[in-house]
Amino acid sequence: MGGFQCIPELYRTYDTWKLTQPEDRDHYKPDTTGFEIVKVKLEAGDLLIFNSLEPHGIRPNTSGNKVRIAQYIAMMPAQEGNEELRQWRINSWQSRDAMEGYAFPGDPLKREKQNPVAELSELGEKLLGLRKW
Repeated sequence: MGGFQCIPELYRTYDTWKLTQPEDRDHYKPDTTGFEIVKVKLEAGDLLIFNSLEPHGIRPNTSGNKVRIAQYIAMMPAQEGNEELRQWRINSWQSRDAMEGYAFPGDPLKREKQNPVAELSELGEKLLGLRKW
């Protein structure tokens, strides 16, 4: 089945729904009472493309003895008006720093540092922020 789940209808009332949420809410496990959580059926090797603004998450692996693996690829054009973010993106690419945070474990084995800096096409340079659109 895969672990991806989402709440497609939340976008319709997101602005008012957000106002009903307490300040100390768990941003990763919000109260979604009244909304249907849709479990997306995926088979091994399937590719799921979605807008990450869609409220989404994964379900625990309850198979008992099977591993569930996912590969995430994120893509968004650089924000040319945000110089700090643009420079952060370029620096991360040049220094081969993996993202770190709640959903991103980083690169504890420093595998990225063992590889040369990725060569970018013209489109890649625009997406990164090296070239203007």
